[in-house]
Amino acid sequence: MTSPEFLPPRPELPESMGSVPPPEPPPAPPSIGVWVPFAVMGIVFIGIGTFSAAVLGIAHAMDPTIDVRHPPDSLTLALTFVQDAGLVLAAVLTFKIVFGRVSAADIGLRRVTRWGYALKMMAALYAAFWVVALVLELIFGTPPKQELVTELEKQSSFAILAGYAVLTCFVAPICEEIFFRGFVFTTFARRLGPGWGAVLAGGIFGLIHAPNPVLGLVALGVLGVALCLLYWTTQSIIPCMALHALNNSISFGATKSLDAWVFLALVIGSVGLVVAVATAVASRPAVTA
Repeated sequence: MTSPEFLPPRPELPESMGSVPPPEPPPAPPSIGVWVPFAVMGIVFIGIGTFSAAVLGIAHAMDPTIDVRHPPDSLTLALTFVQDAGLVLAAVLTFKIVFGRVSAADIGLRRVTRWGYALKMMAALYAAFWVVALVLELIFGTPPKQELVTELEKQSSFAILAGYAVLTCFVAPICEEIFFRGFVFTTFARRLGPGWGAVLAGGIFGLIHAPNPVLGLVALGVLGVALCLLYWTTQSIIPCMALHALNNSISFGATKSLDAWVFLALVIGSVGLVVAVATAVASRPAVTA
C-alpha cells in the first residue's frame, strides 16, 4: 500500500478554468399586478367618458334640442355598446401587452366539459344570490328602482326596447364577463387567492353600476361574487355568461311585464344565444391520452 506522502501531487487547475459560476435563475414569468385592473378601468371609463362627451357635444351642436344631460335613447344605446366593446378590448390588449399573446382560454372562454355540474353550480349560486337579496330587502326595505328600470318602464318604442333587450340580455353578459371575470377576477385570484379575488372583483362589479340605489349596488356586488365563484369552480366564463343573461332577461321581462310566452322566449333565446356564440369562439379542452 502506497503511503500518502508518495501519492502524486494534485495538479493545479489552469487560471482560465477557475470555479464555474452557478447558472442564472430563469426569469420570472410575467404577471399582472393587482393595481393594473384599476388602472385599466380608469383609462377605459375616462376614455369612454371623453368620447361620449364629444359625441354628445357634436349632436347638440347639430341639433340644439338634444339635451346632453338626458340624451336620446338611441344615442345612449350606441354609447353603451361602445363602452362594452371598450371593456373587452382593454382586457385583450392588457393580456397581449403583458404576456405577448392572448387566446380565448386566457380570458376564460373555455368549452364546458361538465354541463351537469355547471348547471348545479349555477342553480345553487343563483339561489344564494336571491336569498341574500331578499334578506337585504327584509332588513332595509325595498330599494328605489334603478335608473335603467325607470327608463324601460316608460319606454314604448319597439326599436328602442329591442335595442335595450339586445344590450342587456346579450351584449352585456358577454362583454362584462370577459372583463370582470376573465380579466379582473383572474388577475386578483392569482395574486390574492380566489376568495379575496371574488370579493374584490364582485364589489367592483357592483360599484360600476352606479349611480343606482346603494342597496341595488350591494345586491349586484353579491351577484358579482357568485359569478366569480362560478367561474372558479367551472374554469369557464360561459356558465357565468349564461347566468348573467338569465338574470338580465328575467329583470327585463319583469320590468316590461311581458306576456308569458314572450317572457319565456326572451329568457331561453338570450341564454341560448349567449352560450352558442361563446362556445363557438371558445377554446376546445385539451385531449389527454
